[in-house]
Amino acid sequence: MINTATTFCTYENLYYEMWETAGRYTEVAQFQVIGKSHDDRMIPMVKLGHGATGIFCLAGLHGLDRQMPFYLLGMLKEYARAWENKWKLEELYDLRELLEKWSIYFIPLLNPDGYEIYEKDFFAIRNPIYRQMLRMQEIPCKEFACNGRGIDLRKNFPTHYYRRKQIHRQPASENETKALIRVFQECPGRGLLSFGYAERCIVYFRQSQSFATNQKNYRLARHLQKEAGLKTDKKKYHLDDVDPAGRRGYGSPEQFYAEICRQPSFRIEIPSGERQEFSTQEQTEYREIHTLPLEYLFSL
Repeated sequence: MINTATTFCTYENLYYEMWETAGRYTEVAQFQVIGKSHDDRMIPMVKLGHGATGIFCLAGLHGLDRQMPFYLLGMLKEYARAWENKWKLEELYDLRELLEKWSIYFIPLLNPDGYEIYEKDFFAIRNPIYRQMLRMQEIPCKEFACNGRGIDLRKNFPTHYYRRKQIHRQPASENETKALIRVFQECPGRGLLSFGYAERCIVYFRQSQSFATNQKNYRLARHLQKEAGLKTDKKKYHLDDVDPAGRRGYGSPEQFYAEICRQPSFRIEIPSGERQEFSTQEQTEYREIHTLPLEYLFSL
């Protein structure tokens, strides 16, 4: 269960709690800084488990992703506590067994600059050149979805669908993008679960492989969707066509992982909402998704 005191905390709070959790459960957790943002904020990751191969749990690509980073932090704490106490979550998932064979790489906040801008306005950016560039865009900080240089990280990965809209805007130009790509390259993985806000569904991303491989991923997406009680909408899974608004497909980390790493890649989406205090709805959202990484490993 999520700690109500940390639901709307700062980037510093999240960073410290990840570091503290890894320090408390040293037998199963390892804290690592995978890179820095353009405004020199460190991007934290915790590897949970002893397995040589693992899965990636990602969130916080947009500054507008407010609750999701702390949902992933809640999963990290809940799994580590269950491992230490030899509990079975939901009376089904044996963390001792799963984390002996597998590892889970938690990256709750890939875009710390954007996250801080939402809370503290553009004054959160210490670099005066970047700060002025962002203010010139005339986008309210509560609607700002990009990183400290004004780049949308969900469209910055070198995929087949990538489209350069401005000169000198190359794929993987951003520090945050490069950091995640390095993690994908250095850590053997069997899947990506990316958490965010949109419509209540689970989207799977097609690989340039056989029809059978994509059908297998589709069935796995349906299975995870059923476990989470999310809406069933078959057309949401298929990404042969680029989304006109760029929300899915081109330049996204999920599409990059499916294309380059050739492993299952999913985006778990729930509707966003502005809430100023911890609520029953947040508890419900967390309960819907908190065992999805375990169910994915269980399915493997």
